[in-house]
Amino acid sequence: RSSNFVCAEVFNDHLILHLKLEPKIFPFEKGFSRDVSKIGHYGTGNVQLRLQSAADFEKTKAFLRQAYEEN
Repeated sequence: RSSNFVCAEVFNDHLILHLKLEPKIFPFEKGFSRDVSKIGHYGTGNVQLRLQSAADFEKTKAFLRQAYEEN
């Protein structure tokens, strides 16, 4: 790919991903995802995901594939 579709921020206890997805049609889940299109943030994309467990990573896989395929 020649364009970014995800950016990552690594912390001690969690991982933040910014995905290049359309926030208007994204199924947000409190504590896991949020719309960052109207706030300042580092990274590519308008959808932020907060991963704190292996279960969160499993939920993220489909969104990563979608961002990859759309960009």
